[in-house]
Amino acid sequence: MLALADVLLVLLGDRPGTAHEIQCRHADTFGPHERVDISRVTWTLGRQERLGLVRSRATPAQPRRRSWALTDAGARRQRMWLLRVPAEFTPDDVRIRVLLAVAATDRATFDMVVQVCLAQLELSRLRAAPAPASADLSPASARAELTDAALAAEVAWLRSLHTRRRARDRG
Repeated sequence: MLALADVLLVLLGDRPGTAHEIQCRHADTFGPHERVDISRVTWTLGRQERLGLVRSRATPAQPRRRSWALTDAGARRQRMWLLRVPAEFTPDDVRIRVLLAVAATDRATFDMVVQVCLAQLELSRLRAAPAPASADLSPASARAELTDAALAAEVAWLRSLHTRRRARDRG
């Protein structure tokens, strides 16, 4: 299943909505530069419905328009995906999960997502172990240092987010 499918499940886990509403929530979460075409959203939701992860129904005001909601299977899948960072993760795997947790989860789930991502990042930093700065510089050592610096920045970002109150926590 594409990452978009899992992202849409998390957005629907927050609350049901039409394809257009979900597209707007996606853009609000990831920024307008990552806006997803409405046809991709609709196609993906249709596929997820065939897989039993979401269900749709006509909206009362506009019967031709569909409103989408998670099924129990979809709720299990979205939570499992959100809390499982792949062993060979990319920075996007972390960024996507954390931004979704900021935008579309309760506080306890947000805290768990941050902790899972932090643990994965710390483990990656331990595995990478760049050479000491006194070692001769090579392309390989420079790449290792860059990777370590990027991981350190992500760790710092996550730690700063973890201590802050989200806009959705105000209520």
